[in-house]
Amino acid sequence: MPDITSTCVFTGTRPDLNYRELVVITTDEADAGDTIAITLATYGIGKFLYAEGYKHTTDYSVIEREDPTTAVSSGVLTLTVPAGTDDDRRVYIVVGRPLV
Repeated sequence: MPDITSTCVFTGTRPDLNYRELVVITTDEADAGDTIAITLATYGIGKFLYAEGYKHTTDYSVIEREDPTTAVSSGVLTLTVPAGTDDDRRVYIVVGRPLV
């Protein structure tokens, strides 16, 4: 399970709302079992609520719902790409409550 955190793009926090939303975009080489580690406080998230995900089975064309496995430890959220196909771009939306 390689850690692909350094190859991801993190964007889209929503500070104007009473929740935080973070969009995580992988390269088109993300494989089943790869992990992404996110320090929630870095993005203003104090309490993780949920993550939803999508994969591009054909780059920028066919998109399927594919939710990652999640785990939080010491303020670090780990997303694990679910079993399925390799070498696909993944997009994950992470939602949480803001830091207090």
